[in-house]
Amino acid sequence: MSAQKILTELKKHIPFRVYGKGPVIELFRELNCVLDKNTPLEIIDAFRDNESGEIVCYLQLGGQKATAALTNLKLDISHPMYRTVKNYRNEVANAIAEDGAADVNKSSFRVGDLYKKK
Repeated sequence: MSAQKILTELKKHIPFRVYGKGPVIELFRELNCVLDKNTPLEIIDAFRDNESGEIVCYLQLGGQKATAALTNLKLDISHPMYRTVKNYRNEVANAIAEDGAADVNKSSFRVGDLYKKK
């Protein structure tokens, strides 16, 4: 399924619950939120990034809002798009790994590393 089709389907389910991976958790902690990988976040909107083409989600936790790539989020296993989003995350990770294969130590590569400040 293409990223645009996934985005269209995701928007039909908004708002819905997701869980953040490392970079998302760090981002919300910088915003003074207390959370861990089991803290539910809510997707309130989503769009395609013009530069990378990735699906980016607007997230909310309490009164704080932020954006994060869908690749850094996990859907509830009961969500109807769980498998589709999981496959999308794997495809993006593989594409990034192939594009930067010469620059990446694959044993320690994480998609989240792409979002860290340099």
